[in-house]
Amino acid sequence: MYRPLRRLLSQPLSRPLNSRHCYKALFIFGLSLVLLAGSPSPSISRPAPQQQVQIQAQASVQTQTPIQSGVNAYNEGRYQEAITYWTEALDQYDPGPLSEQALSERALVNENIARAQQQIGETALSLNYWAAAATDYEASGNATQFGRMLSEQAQVYISRGQHQRAIALLCRNEPVVEPTVEPGEQSDVEKSGSVACDGGAYAIALTTQDITGQAAALGSLAETQRLRGRYLEAQQLLTIGIKLVKNNNLTQFETAMRNSLGSVHKQLSSIAARRAESAALFNLTQEQTDSQNEATEQNTLARQSFDKAATIASENNDNVSELRAQLNLLLLSQQNLTPQNSTPRSSIQVRRVRQRVAALIEQLPASRESAYAAVTLAKLYSVPQRDFSCKGYQDVAQQQIWLEKGQAIAATIQDARAESFALGELGNLAECRGQLDVATQLTQQAQLAAGDALESADSLYLWEWQMGRIHLAQGNLESAKAAYTQAITTLETIRSDILTADRDLQFDFRDTVEPVYRQYITLQLQEPSNQVAIKQTQRLPDRNVSEILKTVDVLRLAELQNFFGNDCVLVASQGARDRLLTNDPFTTVISSVVLSDSVVLLATFPDDTTEVVYIRDLDRIIETADQFRSGLKRYIVREYNSAPAQALYQQLIEPLESGLARTNTQTLVFVQDGFLRNIPMAALKNGDRYLIESYAIATTPSLNLTATSERNKATPRALAVGLSQQAVIENGRDFPALLAVPDELDSVYAQLPGSKVLLNEDFTTETLSDALEEESYSILHLATHGQFSTLPEETFIITGSGEDGVSGKLTFGELETIIQQASSNTASIDLITLTACETAKGDDRATLGLAGVAIRAGARSAIASLWKLDDNSSAELVNAFYRNLQDTELSKAQALQQAQISAIERDRNANPGTWAPLILVGNWQ
Repeated sequence: MYRPLRRLLSQPLSRPLNSRHCYKALFIFGLSLVLLAGSPSPSISRPAPQQQVQIQAQASVQTQTPIQSGVNAYNEGRYQEAITYWTEALDQYDPGPLSEQALSERALVNENIARAQQQIGETALSLNYWAAAATDYEASGNATQFGRMLSEQAQVYISRGQHQRAIALLCRNEPVVEPTVEPGEQSDVEKSGSVACDGGAYAIALTTQDITGQAAALGSLAETQRLRGRYLEAQQLLTIGIKLVKNNNLTQFETAMRNSLGSVHKQLSSIAARRAESAALFNLTQEQTDSQNEATEQNTLARQSFDKAATIASENNDNVSELRAQLNLLLLSQQNLTPQNSTPRSSIQVRRVRQRVAALIEQLPASRESAYAAVTLAKLYSVPQRDFSCKGYQDVAQQQIWLEKGQAIAATIQDARAESFALGELGNLAECRGQLDVATQLTQQAQLAAGDALESADSLYLWEWQMGRIHLAQGNLESAKAAYTQAITTLETIRSDILTADRDLQFDFRDTVEPVYRQYITLQLQEPSNQVAIKQTQRLPDRNVSEILKTVDVLRLAELQNFFGNDCVLVASQGARDRLLTNDPFTTVISSVVLSDSVVLLATFPDDTTEVVYIRDLDRIIETADQFRSGLKRYIVREYNSAPAQALYQQLIEPLESGLARTNTQTLVFVQDGFLRNIPMAALKNGDRYLIESYAIATTPSLNLTATSERNKATPRALAVGLSQQAVIENGRDFPALLAVPDELDSVYAQLPGSKVLLNEDFTTETLSDALEEESYSILHLATHGQFSTLPEETFIITGSGEDGVSGKLTFGELETIIQQASSNTASIDLITLTACETAKGDDRATLGLAGVAIRAGARSAIASLWKLDDNSSAELVNAFYRNLQDTELSKAQALQQAQISAIERDRNANPGTWAPLILVGNWQ
C-alpha cells in the first residue's frame, strides 16, 4: 500500500492571511483517507478554499509581477512554472536584514513555493520553504502566522509518517485531552472537553486567540492520533474541534473534521469486525456478538459523519469537500456491498453516489484533486481482490474512461505522481484483459512517471511488481525475475515506513506487500511446473539459496512489523544468522514458505548445504495439520490417533532424513510460515518415536531477528508471577482458576535461589514493574492466563484483580515497555516463560505475537504454550526444564527436549498434547 500524501489544495497567496475566509486554506489535515484494496490509488484529503485568493498590491513593487504570474500559473495547474516565477521573486530579496513588511512579503513567497512543491509531491522540499516562512514570520513578530507555519510543517511530517516530529511542532509533547465524552461513547459536540499543550502551534493559537489556528492544530493532532491507531484520542480531539468550528461558523473546517471523524469510525468498525473474527476462533460467542454489534454501530456512525460532511459542503457550494465526503461514502458502500446483503436499494444508492462524484469531478478545474478523484472513482468500479486479481472488475468501460480522464488531467497540470497512478492502473486494466503488449507500454510509462517524482517509491514498486507479472504471463522468466528483484529492492527502502506510518495500512498488508515477496520466492525457486508428485527434493545452487533465504527473512520481518504496526519498529541484525550457526555446528535450520498451491521447505544443514522439499497438495497438508492439532488439543481423551502425526512426519521430515544423518544434526530450528506456525513439531511421529526424541527443537520468526548474545551460565534467578484464582476482565469474560499455579511458583522459587514470587492480588502491572526495576532477573516466569490473537491489542496476559474485583489485562506491548524500562537500570532478561497461554485454531497471524514476545521485550528467548495445558502437566514440564537448564552443558533447546522426553517416558501411551505444545522461541543455545 502506498503511503498517502496529505495534499494542500489551498491557493497561492500574495498578502498576509489575516482574514478568516483566507485562512481556510491552512486547514490541512488529511480528512478522508480513501484506502482501496488491490492496487492503491492516491487518497483524497484536505479542503480547498471555494474561491481563488485575489492578488493585491504589495509594497515591494519589484516582486509584484513574478508573484502575479506565479499565481496565474498555479491556478491553471502549472505548478512547476509557478515555482519558477516565485523562485525568481524570492531571489530579488536582499540577503541582509529586512523590514517587518519585507519579511512578511518574503514569507508569503516561501508559502506559495511550499504549496506548489506539495502539489507536485515534493514534500521534502516543501518543508524547507515552510520552515523559511516560519523563520521570517517569527523575525517579524507575527506570532499568529508563525504558529500557522508550524502547523503546515507538522502536516508534512504527518504525510511522511513522522508523527513524533509532527506532535513536537503542534504541541511539543503528547496533548492532554480532558474529555467530557467517555471513551467509546458517541461524540457529542455539546460536551466536548478541552486540550492542553506544553507549546507548539496549538499553544500559540490559544495565546494569540487565533481560532482558525486552533482548529488547524486540533485537526492535525487528531490526524496524527488516527494514523498512529489511537482512534479514541482522535475522536475526542475531533469532537472538541467540531464544537470550536461550529461556534465560530468555520463551515469548511467542519466538513473536513466530520470527514475525518467518519474515517475514525470506519477504522473502529474494522477493528471491531476483526475482533469478532478473533472471538469466533476462540469460540467466544457473546464476545463475537458484541463485537459484531459494535462494528455495525461504528459503521453507521461513519456513514452519518460522511453524510453530514457532504450535506454541509453541498449547502456551501464547496465542491472539493463534498467530493471527498462522497468518495468516502462510496467506498463505505462498496465495502458493505456483498452478494449476501446486496439489495436493489443499496445498488441504486451506490449508482447515485457514483453519479454525484462524477459530476463533481467534471465541475472541478484541472488539479491534483480532480486527477486523483478520477483514479479513485475508476477503482471503485471494481470489487477489491487480493494479489491484483482481475476477478473483481465490474465495469471495465467506466474504469477505462475515468482512468484516462485522470491521466489527462495529470498530464495537463504536469503532475508526474498522479499520472503515474493513472497510467499504472490503466496498465493493470490491460493486464487483466490479456492485452499484454498494451499493459507493458502503460506500465513502463507509469514507471517513468513515478521516477520523475522525488518521493515515488511507494508507487514505483507497484509498477515494477506489475511489470514482473506481465513478463511472467508472457513466459519471459528472466525478465520477470529482474522486475521482481527491482520491486523488492524498491520496497525494502520504504517497507518500514509504509508498515509503521499508518495503522490503516496494516489491514492491507496481505494485498499489496506480502504477495510481492511470495511471488518472488516462487520465481526464485523455479519450481518445475510439470511435476505431479506429492513431494520432491532437490538441490539448488548456493547463489539461489542465499537469495531465497534472504527474501524469506525479509518477508518474516515485514510480517512481524505489520502485525505490531507502529507500536514496534524491528531491525534485523546483519550477520546474526551466521553467528548463531557458527556457535552451534550441529543445528539444521528448516524454513517453510506457503505458496499459492504448495508448501516449500528449505533445509540448511550444518555443512552449509541446502535441500528444497516441495509439498504440492496444499489442501491435503492443511487438512492433516488441522487434524493433528485438534487431536493434540483433546489431550484429556486418552485415545489418540497418531496417523496425522505420522503423515506430517512423512511429508515434512522424511525427505530430509539422509541430510540430517549425514551431518549428525542434533537440533532442528524451524522458521515457520502460515498454518505451520500453529502446530508443535515435537509431536511429529516416525513409527514409535516422536521427533523430539531424536532432535532438540526450537522455532524463531527469523534468524536475523534472534538475539545472538551469549547465555549467562550463572545459576538463573526468576521473577515468578501468576494467577491461581478465577479471573474476570473488563468485558465480563471470565477465566477459570489455575489451581496448580501456587505449587508451580513455589517449585520455581525452590529450584532457583534468589527468585521472587508475586501471586494473585500481589501480581499487578505496578508490582511487576517495580520488581523488575529493583532487582535483575534472568527469567520472567508468567503462570497466568494469556491469549495470542490476530490483533496485537487482543494479545495479552491476565494480572491479579483490583478492588473492584476485575482482573487486569496486560498486553504484550505494555509488557515490552515495562521490561525495556527496567532493563535500563538492571540486566536484561534472558528468558520469558508463559505456561497458560492459548492461540486460536486457524489463526496463523496470532502466533506472530507469540514469536515476537522475546524480540519485543529484548529477551534472548521465550518458552510458551500453543494452547492451555493441564495445570499439573505444565508445572512438571517447566520444573524439569528449569532443572535441566542448570546443566551448563545443555542448551535451552536440549533442556526442553529432556523435559519432554521425561514426560513421554512416564507414559508413552498418553496423548502427546500434554507436553508437545510447550515450544521454545528465539535463541535456542
